[in-house]
Amino acid sequence: MTSVVDLDAVGPRLKSAREARGLTLDQVAELSGLSKAHLSRLESGERQASIGALVDLAAALSVRVSTILGEDGAGPELATFPVDVPRHSAGGLEIAVCSGFLNSGSIEALRVRVKPNRPGGVPAQHRGEEWLYVLSGTLQLEYDDVKYSIPAHTAVHFNAARPHRMTSRVVTEVLLVAATDQTDLARIRH
Repeated sequence: MTSVVDLDAVGPRLKSAREARGLTLDQVAELSGLSKAHLSRLESGERQASIGALVDLAAALSVRVSTILGEDGAGPELATFPVDVPRHSAGGLEIAVCSGFLNSGSIEALRVRVKPNRPGGVPAQHRGEEWLYVLSGTLQLEYDDVKYSIPAHTAVHFNAARPHRMTSRVVTEVLLVAATDQTDLARIRH
């Protein structure tokens, strides 16, 4: 099951989350590491956010990536995610959110399907760490300008602040867990 992320809805969700926390674009830019101009274009729907940008913005706004994508942000303290949860298409990736209990926020787990010959685009960079586990296929991971071929049933763990991007020659399924460091997020909020 696949759904397309409505870019016209993602922008207003970002803006609503920012305003609900009483933050300016400048404050969110500092918290997320993204430029004010880029944030403005994301909020207006002129630009599409990468996974890395979504992770950084979710951490900066104290919301889950799934909330930004339009999924219900409220849930039980124990959450389960069946294999057939809806996928969102963005930038040659199909993303299924598979984490988030009520008030969770320090990690995001996503099942990502990398389509063959996906355009590489600009490498992602965001605060925190990423842990990837290749479920099937072979992931082509470019990390800090070095290309790695990661076969199925292999895990990779890295500093997400370094440039990284995923491509593949065949349909590849990846479990991606992003952990954000939220220790410095409170300093700008007040």
